[in-house]
Amino acid sequence: MSGIRSVACTPRVELREGWQFATAAAGSTPDRRQDWNWQPASVPGTAASALRDAGQWTWDDPRTLDAEDFWWRLHLVESGAATLGFDGIATLADVWLDGKPLLGSDNMFVAHRVAVELNGNHELLIRCRALAPELAIRRPRPRWRVPMLREQQLRWFRTSLLGRTPGWSPPCPPIGPWRPVWIEKGAPTVGEPTLDIGVEGDNGIVDVVLESGDGIESAILIFERDEQRVVSGLERHDGRWLGRLIVNDPVLWWPHTHGEPALYRAWLELVVAGVAVRLDLGQRGFRTIRIDRDAGDFRIMVNGVDVFCRGACWTPLDAVSLNAPAEAYESAVDQVRDAGMNMLRVAGPTVYEADAFYEAMDRAGILLWQDLMFANMDYPEDPGFVAGVVAEVEQQLARLKPHA
Repeated sequence: MSGIRSVACTPRVELREGWQFATAAAGSTPDRRQDWNWQPASVPGTAASALRDAGQWTWDDPRTLDAEDFWWRLHLVESGAATLGFDGIATLADVWLDGKPLLGSDNMFVAHRVAVELNGNHELLIRCRALAPELAIRRPRPRWRVPMLREQQLRWFRTSLLGRTPGWSPPCPPIGPWRPVWIEKGAPTVGEPTLDIGVEGDNGIVDVVLESGDGIESAILIFERDEQRVVSGLERHDGRWLGRLIVNDPVLWWPHTHGEPALYRAWLELVVAGVAVRLDLGQRGFRTIRIDRDAGDFRIMVNGVDVFCRGACWTPLDAVSLNAPAEAYESAVDQVRDAGMNMLRVAGPTVYEADAFYEAMDRAGILLWQDLMFANMDYPEDPGFVAGVVAEVEQQLARLKPHA
């Protein structure tokens, strides 16, 4: 879940084809999987979208999805060292490879990657356990109730409230591999780059950190717009590659109501074990943003200018699958811009959106008010819950911080 858009010469492939799904009673185990009715499924996707595609779920005749176990499986043919990536599974998930436990997850907003050794034909199996039995377990009562929720115990689980708020969202709670599952062949040698983009005086500043193995021989960061190209080399320090790129007098990114949402193309050029590798970092903008609280006000200032923000709360384009094609995001955000809005809020009871949404926002000149995925519940403070939240926030900040 990084800022990488594509990697040339690196065989990362989304596993989209060949998936099957099945339903089972709560408490099901993988040894019974041959008894189930397996049907084709799309990944990324959810239990509701798989059932909808199979003609087993409609708005008029929904079912209590949180009371069932849902399974996905994939026949995988690969050999050699590889990394399997799971960018988000909702919510109480277990993953097996050839019957051996590979991964457990209890946070739908956290991505996972696992190094594996493959040798031909393999079965990848995902179980998303029923949430209802867990909600029925007696736990300490919250200090206050949330009227919009039927299940107050949801506060113990890092999952979306979509589908679980009667009268506010459709009855299709997210369950399943709702974000991409992918494979990257070969031992990992290039980690996830993080960008910190800002403006200091008349200069645009980009600080980059690239986590890496021992295979990287050189690294260069490049920002480009029209005829302007700025290049800066990275240096290795304590197992990481660090660098700073300075763009003199950059063209600033503005909300479309105040100017041009100017963006620079950004990428890293690496030499890894003698092979040239390009990491596409997408389009990035330079701007300052701050909150002015002088005289008791609350004003948003972009590039030192007061911005009157007008907009709306965003909800997923497809509440069932939580996925949409890039062109659908582009079209929806363009409509927001054409309506005169300059800000959207992604609210806490929903989900962190796909990269395509944030990229469309950058291009259209729309500001983002991004919530963490929390509502007004009395959340626990036990170490396990807090550790999961920390991982979630760190991942999302690394992914979203470079956006304009």
